[in-house]
Amino acid sequence: MNINFRLEKKKKENNKGNIRIDFHYNGKRFRYFTGIIIKENLWNINRQRLKSSAGSSLEINQRLDNISRDLEDIYYQILNDNLPPSNHLLRMKLNEKIKGINQNLSFFEYANEYIERSKNFKKMSTVKGYIYTVNDLLRFQKYRRVRIDWDTIDMKFYDDYKIYQFKVKENSHNLFGKRIKDLKAILNDATKMGSNKHLMYKGFKVLNKEAYSIYLTDLEIDKIYKLNLSLNIRLEKVRDIFIVCSLTGVRFSDYKNITNENISEDNTIKIHSQKTDTTYHTICEERTMEILKKYDFTLPKISRTNFNKYIKEVGKLANITEEVIKDTYKSGVSISIKKYKYELITSHTARRSFATNLYLKGFASKIIMAATGHKKETTFLKYLKITNQESAKILSLNYNRKVG
Repeated sequence: MNINFRLEKKKKENNKGNIRIDFHYNGKRFRYFTGIIIKENLWNINRQRLKSSAGSSLEINQRLDNISRDLEDIYYQILNDNLPPSNHLLRMKLNEKIKGINQNLSFFEYANEYIERSKNFKKMSTVKGYIYTVNDLLRFQKYRRVRIDWDTIDMKFYDDYKIYQFKVKENSHNLFGKRIKDLKAILNDATKMGSNKHLMYKGFKVLNKEAYSIYLTDLEIDKIYKLNLSLNIRLEKVRDIFIVCSLTGVRFSDYKNITNENISEDNTIKIHSQKTDTTYHTICEERTMEILKKYDFTLPKISRTNFNKYIKEVGKLANITEEVIKDTYKSGVSISIKKYKYELITSHTARRSFATNLYLKGFASKIIMAATGHKKETTFLKYLKITNQESAKILSLNYNRKVG
């Protein structure tokens, strides 16, 4: 942290300049003009103060000392509040301190500033969610022809926005819940910073319905593994990625991190998770190694969107055509639809299948969690997809082991 005062002249022919602050912190530079105009010949460059010969030197130098002290106090207060310092935040606080100016940003102005700050300390996927939410609120504002600002974000807004999400956009409960969660994050920050005084948003419910998902049995995974796709390279690559994820439990976002260097002699794979920024170890069985060698330990790259599209084709070719009833929502209303199982296969099915199949074999949760990187058992158990009949099977298996 470093605070300096400079004299900036707008015009060379003008012998007067504006005293400016240059504040360096965390590799950034904050510039602030004090509005104090003095003659250039009265400025002491080395001392960064007015020369003592100037008639108003005592008064102005005291003001500069106060500003320097105020800026330092503001900076440390921001850190004490566990907030990431930013130029906007420093400027706003300093204006309030020395000029008595309260920069009342509108909701959207503050939201955009919050997004910029979030880029410094939050995952880009989270920041992108904020951006989408703010843009969605702008579209809602235009559609409803209403003004969205601090004083209008109330329960009427919540109900109207929910109707818009369900009836107009036909989004799910969970997607609406994600929009509200992002909105509350912005509003909580604004409330903490003093920009928002309206607290009705604290009553907004973040809807979160457990999403319907499937897992594939070991037999179904083996059917996919044994498919002859040599005449369709596109589907062959997708199949191979799916099998590796199904046999290792590696997240789709992490499969590209599997290299020859992070496979140990004891047939385990060391994986660094992008999502959680943690490292965990999982198994590397014979079929996994076979596929990795096939691609010289550099698995093909494909977008999640295309993967989710093509893996359904693979599932259909593998004859995974069991009919399942999917409970879902349309326009906010609970409905049930009939689907073929292959239509519900996604990139996440692989990891879920890995965990569920090991659990059905009687492996302890803690063992499986070590291989999937889960930290909380309650979260892990919600992650599994097993029926009541399968639960009874596990109970019987573990009971027989203990009494046998």
